[in-house]
Amino acid sequence: MPLYECRCERCEFTFEVLAPLSSFGMKSRPCPKCGRAARRIISAVAFTVEGGARASSKPDVTQLKVPPPARLCWMDDRSAARYAAHKHGRGAEYDDQMHAREEAQKKRGAPPPKPAAAAHAHSHSSLADPVAYAHRRDAAARKAKAAESKEVTRRPRPSA
Repeated sequence: MPLYECRCERCEFTFEVLAPLSSFGMKSRPCPKCGRAARRIISAVAFTVEGGARASSKPDVTQLKVPPPARLCWMDDRSAARYAAHKHGRGAEYDDQMHAREEAQKKRGAPPPKPAAAAHAHSHSSLADPVAYAHRRDAAARKAKAAESKEVTRRPRPSA
């Protein structure tokens, strides 16, 4: 049977009513204090799952993802998850949860997790990109040619 929450507008009393599903259509109940009709109101809902644990509306803080454009190239998966948790305002929760996991691993005698290598196949120099290098080389050649043509026009002409 669902548990409904009702509020009496006259005496401002809020109470709960355990009612069968067949009475779903009833939008009001009598107030236990004054007897007038009290309207059903929306209230928080809690569901239970197997094992009796409450389901949370928030995803696991250690599983948050960073959008690819925001992920820096040096970030391993753990760094990206921590960054995402901090961006969602749950950084302290992430740090606490990861610390608790590490402590539990130490108690079990398991070796600490090895940080993933942050190797990536590109350089951060703009000259390492062949296309960028070609553009810069062409721009330098055009600039040199323009400077040379200005120099030719500035040379004094021999007088006859």
